[in-house]
This record gives sequence, structure tokens and C-alpha cells, in this order.
Amino acid sequence: MTHPGLNSGAPRPDAAAKAMGRARYCADVQLTGMLHGVIVPSPVSSGILSELDVSAAEAAPGVVAVLTASNLPGNNRIGLIFDDQPLLVTDRVRMAGDRIALIAATTPEAAQRAARLVKFIVDPLPGVHDVRRALDEKSPLVQEQGNLLKEFFVKRGAPQTCRDADIVLEDEFVIGGQEHAYLETQGTVAEPQPDGTWVLHSTTQCPFYIRGRVARFLGLPISAVRVRQTVTGGGFGGKEDYPDEPAMCAVALAKVTGRPVSLILPRGQDMQMSTKRHAMVVRHKLYANLDGRIRGVEIQVLVDAGAYGGLSTVVAERANISSVGPYDIEHVSVLTQVIYTNNLFGGPYRGFGAPQVAAAHEAQMDRLARTVGLDPFEIRRLNGVSAKHPEFTSGETLAQAHLYGQLLDRLEAESGWKREKAAIAASRDADPDVCEGIGLATIIYGVNLHWGGSRLDRGGAYVLIQADGTVNVAVGITEMGQGALAAMRTICAAALGIDETRVQITEVDTALVPDSGPTVASRATVSGGNAVVDAARQLNERLLPLAAGKLGRPGIDGVVCKGGVYSHPEAAGTVTFEEIVALLYGRRQNPGALGWFSAPDRVYDPATGQGSAYAFYTFGGHVVRVRVDRATGQVTVREVTAAHDVGRVIHGLSAEGQVHGGVVQGLGWALTEELKLDGGHLKNPGFTDYLIPTSMDIPEKINIIFLEEPEPQGPFGAKGLGEPTFISVGAATLNAVAHALGREVSCLPLTPERVVQLTRPEPEERP
Repeated sequence: MTHPGLNSGAPRPDAAAKAMGRARYCADVQLTGMLHGVIVPSPVSSGILSELDVSAAEAAPGVVAVLTASNLPGNNRIGLIFDDQPLLVTDRVRMAGDRIALIAATTPEAAQRAARLVKFIVDPLPGVHDVRRALDEKSPLVQEQGNLLKEFFVKRGAPQTCRDADIVLEDEFVIGGQEHAYLETQGTVAEPQPDGTWVLHSTTQCPFYIRGRVARFLGLPISAVRVRQTVTGGGFGGKEDYPDEPAMCAVALAKVTGRPVSLILPRGQDMQMSTKRHAMVVRHKLYANLDGRIRGVEIQVLVDAGAYGGLSTVVAERANISSVGPYDIEHVSVLTQVIYTNNLFGGPYRGFGAPQVAAAHEAQMDRLARTVGLDPFEIRRLNGVSAKHPEFTSGETLAQAHLYGQLLDRLEAESGWKREKAAIAASRDADPDVCEGIGLATIIYGVNLHWGGSRLDRGGAYVLIQADGTVNVAVGITEMGQGALAAMRTICAAALGIDETRVQITEVDTALVPDSGPTVASRATVSGGNAVVDAARQLNERLLPLAAGKLGRPGIDGVVCKGGVYSHPEAAGTVTFEEIVALLYGRRQNPGALGWFSAPDRVYDPATGQGSAYAFYTFGGHVVRVRVDRATGQVTVREVTAAHDVGRVIHGLSAEGQVHGGVVQGLGWALTEELKLDGGHLKNPGFTDYLIPTSMDIPEKINIIFLEEPEPQGPFGAKGLGEPTFISVGAATLNAVAHALGREVSCLPLTPERVVQLTRPEPEERP
């Protein structure tokens, strides 16, 4: 570990249990009398359910209940933001994976056998599978109100006045989606309680979402539903809103049977039914002067939402404001359109729409650099935000705009950019079958919720000091493998001045902590950490006067606790944390505190995209070096250098792990992870044909740069890190392949088949 951070080096609190197989995941939950649920999905993406016969399934051995829309014991309208989605199909089928029926049986095998006995006919209807054609006048309608769900805008200056620019660069970028590929599939165990309340055990990023939607489904008050997050085997955004749906299915079956029901999706169903990174089409027009200075941009982003709204508009809101990148451009027009299709269900994914638009804006930056004869770093220095030009696309003045230039300087130096470019140029003709390239991409990212979701930008934490001086912490943000619990433990220990090993921290239980919003947008460190700091502040207000008294000081000024020992520069002795805690208990003072954080209010105009879109931002960037086999189209990534403005590293191992994971996941999206669709049906719903990176695909070197300048709004100056580690990887890889092949590239993923197409002299064929 080269970046120790604030933590003492203690292992992550969840590491041993996971490494040794002791962690208890959702599928490990076993309850007395528990049944097993399955879903019967539609294989057709657009049609009318004309016949449905469940009688054979009802009569099958072990079957306890079969549910359809006709006997569902709850509200069948389940749309999260828009009322556009049923839990079970009534008549209209809009996506492959729409739920036809639910079955509960005594064993998983009995439930699966019964599912095969459900007889139904879906009469096919014409579908919409190309987002570019979905708004045509003669396009079939996915939803009765039309295929356009919502639009977002950025309007700054007058980009139409730039159309006479010396340089006009225009292209259409076709960017593919991505499967979350979490290790643990979606699942919930629903447990009805004797008093009519509910306990749900769920693998989720957002247990408060589940609580709210299940309460609405059942017509119960929120307080009647308790969600306990089980150890969660990965999320990446895929367990933000979608877990609510299997949770409601499990609850429906549990309600009619009166018994606990476990519903765990098989991998194939999970991949077909659950949300994906949105496929997008980005039409990008850039206007510049001959010296390389950008005058303006006009951008249209088409977001393929799939059949239902879900959180697509929230993702699009971020993509919209991220479409220009970390550049100071006077004239900007962005139109982002969220569009219904009969393709896979679009949803949150690491980066929240920013990676797709970054691929376009960073490709355009490299094209501009080649057009005017500047190096890619120089074109970004010329146009990037800075202390002299601190205005972002939204018109707001960035407090730390100078960090973008520092990031470029370190990324250029520590990647060996000039040396590597020279070596690649020198070896260009050495082997006609192999070529090498190097690519750069940079981003700006709001590491909190957009203004549109600011009502959810909050966090709670309960910190309880036990009588022996150990500490229990309950937080409202979730651990899904990213190291959030380790960060919260580190922050709590540092705030109280004790060793991390004395702090115990647990997964979320909605009955114990306030609704802290979703664990998304790289906001966990800031929202959860600030809540922990606030709780520790309240406790220190009780502890420090007691310590001052024991040290013979008249007040708390100068009294500090470090390593579990209170001291003062002018005191002769010291006193331990345990001694002061004993005194606290002896005086019957409250040993617990509920900490709270809420993001500051902001002013933003959604009609123009101007104002404070986010509370604060982070910069990031990647340099990727590749080797391309012209004959096979195989792209091998030799080295990656990642640079991130993190404010302050909290937990070193977790931070480095985030970077490694983001890089590898980003390379998978860029090179191998292709969702192959046939009329909305996923043809490769498994890891045999959907190719995620293996250990053999990891680059030989991943270099990590952390810029540490404290962010005033973050706990101990920290910012979020999880998503920025991914966002510019795909764009840098695209630029590296373009550099290697010596031609423009306008699509992702760059599978071997597409790379072979790009090696041909004829124009690139659109995917």
C-alpha cells in the first residue's frame, strides 16, 4: 500500500469474513417454514398477453401459491418516479423479462419445475429497438403517452453563432450498455411478522428505497416495514432501485402464504431482467479556432431507457451536465432526451451516465488536438477550467478549478507520456500486424447528488460508546464491497481519537438509523462520514470536559485524545479513553449520539442547466497504453495510469482497491462486454458469452496518483472516489485505439470484431 490515508492500517472490518466464507449473504438466510419464490418472465419484448393458464403449476408437487396480476395482493403499479410499470403483466408486454407470474414452493427445484408448467401466449407486436428511430412519427409506441419520456438542457451563450468557426468537428458516437456483473445476484427474503409488520433481508444499495416501495405496495405505513441489508456481493448501481422489484415479488408471495419467502434470481434471469448501463447515442458538434481554442459545442444525447422510466431520468440529468467535460466553453447547447424502447431496462451504473458522454467529449478533444497539431495534454490545458478560468458548463465558479491543471501535470509526468509516445512512433513500422497506441481522457464529476435529487442528499449515523470504551456505529449508507464500512470506522476512530479496532460497524437496518438517501453518486464518504463526525462531535462535547477535569485543566482548549489517551501540553499526566468513558457512565450521561448531515441548498435552473448542479466536484483522468493485433482485432492493455483528486485519502487500501476495480471494470466495458440483443432479448445472459475481464486481462501495470487538497465540505477533507475511477477509462481506451490505428473511432465496446472492421480501409461501419 502506497497511500496509507487517515487509517491506521487495520484490515477492513468485512475482509476476514468474506475471505474465509463466513459472510452471510441473502441466499444464506434460512428461516423456519421458508418457501422459495421464482418469477415466470416473458421471452417476448413487445406484445399482448392473450392467454395465461397456471392450473398445472398450481397442482404441481410442493407448490403453495401462484400469483398473476389477477390475484396479486398489493398495488400492481410500481413505477419509482413515473407511473409506467406494473409488477405483473396485465395485458401489455413491453420488455423481455416482464413478469407474467410468481410461484412459491417448498424447494427451489419444485418452484422451477412449476414455472415450466405455466402456459401463456404473448402475441407479438412491432417493437422499438433503435433509439435513433424511436422518435420517428411512424415508430411503434412503447408507452401510450409516447416514446419521449423527458428532456434535459444546458443552454449557455449562443452556440449558433459559432457555426462559421475555422474548425467544425462533428460525429455520432454509439456507446453500448453494460451488465453490472455483481458476484451476488438480486434477492430478498420477506418475513411477515405476527403483528402485521414486515422484516426484509435484502442485498441492496438502498434499503430505504425498498422500505418505501414495499410499504406503498402493501398500503402500509413506512414504519411497518423494516429492511435489513444482508452482506451485499457487489452493486455498482445495479442494486439501487431494481432490488425493490424482487422484494415486492417476495412480499407478495409471503403475504398470500403467511410464510417467509426467499426469492433469489438465477444469473440468466438477473441479466435479462435487471437494469443495465444505458446505451446512448451522442451527436457531438464542436466549434474551434485554428489555435485550438474551443468556441462552442452543440450536443444531443439519446438515452435508451428501455421499456420503463425507472431512474433513467436521474441518470440522464447527470449525463446532461457532464456532456461538455472539464472545459471552459463560452457557448454550449446540450439536449438530452430520455427515450422508451423495447430493449433492456436502463438504470444506474457506476458513473451514472458520465462515462458514455465522456467517450464522446474526450474523443472530440483528441480530434481537435490532431487537427491543430497540439498534444492531447496541451489541448486540454488550453481549454480546461483553471484558477484563471474557473467557470464550469453550468455557469458556476469552481472553488478548486486549479486542481485540473495539477492533475494534468502529474498524469503527464507519471505516465511517461512523452517517452511512451516517442517509443510508439519509433516502432510504428516494426511489425505490420501489430500497432501500439496511448490515449488520454479526463473528467469532472459531482461527488454527491444532482440538484434534482438534493432532497435525498442527507445522511445519518448513530454512534454508541459502550461501558468498556468500545464503540458501535450504525450508519445509513451501505457497504457493497467498496469499503464504505472501513471508511466509516476510520472516520469514527479519528474523530474520537481512538484505535480503529475498538469500533464495530454493521450493515444498514432501517429501524435503527434515519433514511440517509441512496448509496450512490460516490456520496457515501461525504454523507455517511459527515454524519459520523457530527455524532462524534456531540460525544466529544461530553467527553472532553470530563477529560479536562481529570487533567486539572480549567477548560477543554488544548485537550486532545490520540490513540485512546487524553493529554494536554501543560498537564503532568494523561488519562485513558476508557477512564473517561467510565466517568461518563458513572455520571449517567448519554453515551450515544445521532449524527446528521444534509448537503447545502443550491440554486439551479433546469430549463437552462445553469446554476449549482452539485455541491462540489472532483477531477479525474486516465492514460491507457494498448497493443492492437490488426489480424485478430485483439486489444491488449499494457499499462494504465490513473489520477484522482480525492481531497484526502481516508482508507488507503480501500482507495487503491477502488482504483484497481474501476480500471478493470472500465476496460471490460471498453473492450469485451457487449450486450448482444435480438429484438430486445439478451442472447448472452451468462459469463460464458458475456465476457468480463479475468485476471489474465488485467494490465501489467496500474499506476495510481492521488491529489490531496482537502475539500471543506468533506469529512477530514475527503471526497468520494468510487465512480471517478471508472468514468474516463473507456474514453482513454477509445483514444488509445484510435492512436494505434491512426483513424477515428466512434463506438464502444471495441470488441475484436469491431477493431478488425476499423483496420479496413473503407469507412467504419456503424454498430
